[in-house]
Amino acid sequence: MRLTEIFKTTQGLAVMLLSLVLSGPTWAAPDAVAGKLKAQLCVSCHGAEGISSMAGTPHLAAQPPLSVFYQLIQFRNQQRKSDAMQAIAANMSDQDMRDIAAWYASLPAPPAHSGSETALLERGQQIAQQQFCASCHGAKLEGQKHVPRLAGQASDYFTQQLKNFRSGERAGMDGTMASAARSLTDEEIQAMAIYSRSLP
Repeated sequence: MRLTEIFKTTQGLAVMLLSLVLSGPTWAAPDAVAGKLKAQLCVSCHGAEGISSMAGTPHLAAQPPLSVFYQLIQFRNQQRKSDAMQAIAANMSDQDMRDIAAWYASLPAPPAHSGSETALLERGQQIAQQQFCASCHGAKLEGQKHVPRLAGQASDYFTQQLKNFRSGERAGMDGTMASAARSLTDEEIQAMAIYSRSLP
């Protein structure tokens, strides 16, 4: 996806979010302590410290709070597919979601895993640069605002989600990821997963 298109999309989304904040109700501040208690529902899959040991399940530790919040909103609104997550999010208030997001944002980031796949790692870095991933996900893919952290993410989850964006099974918030993933091959996605997993 061209960098100018990414900037235009991100700018438009920022304006939309600002208008919602200015016109919406007054919310209580996110409470990470309350979020820890509310996140007990999440522990069996996402781990006590937000680092999952379950295949195909994302690490949530150190994710930007807006990213977790908006994903939960999408599950609750059935805009993102997952029977388990839709059922859990259906019973959450916006405040519950903000508190849980604040808790996960407060946790230490997942450890980096570089492994011995040097060639694939370097190829993944090259593709990430070509795709301008850093323009939305941050210079070290650490995530920012509503955009998720990719650094240290489980490679099987990363791989499956990019394939879902590519196929259209996962829509995303604004079409940016679907556009970015459309031309990627399975091998390129695997390389990007290994690269992102290697980042602290």
